[in-house]
Amino acid sequence: MRTLLIALAVAAVPFAAEAKERATFLSAGQYATAEQCEKLRAVEAGGPKNVGTAPELLTEDGFHGWEGGCEFTKVFEHDPGKSWTAIMLCSEGMSSRPALYHFVKDEKEDRFEVTGPDSDDEGSAAYLRCDAKKEN
Repeated sequence: MRTLLIALAVAAVPFAAEAKERATFLSAGQYATAEQCEKLRAVEAGGPKNVGTAPELLTEDGFHGWEGGCEFTKVFEHDPGKSWTAIMLCSEGMSSRPALYHFVKDEKEDRFEVTGPDSDDEGSAAYLRCDAKKEN
């Protein structure tokens, strides 16, 4: 199965510019780890925004940060209403690469456990709803 998804990711890269998709399961809003949500609150409270203070956020369009991000190219619903696997095109500077991410919705909270290319050593990361101006 993993080989199939890798093959799909590689095949999707040439079409990524034309085949952007939205991850509607994320609803309208933004998500972040607890640390990144604190950065967002500090910036929105008037603090400086630079490479060290800018938050990395997750929205329906993908991951967004100061130095780069990832756009959804294709989203597959794995377990209806509970988990999704996404092929994403990630960019940093002039380089880009395909990446696979898996999102599992928490049944009790508005949060997702996210597993991606850097997760082997770190495990999954919890992304909570983070609309800093709304204090959630």
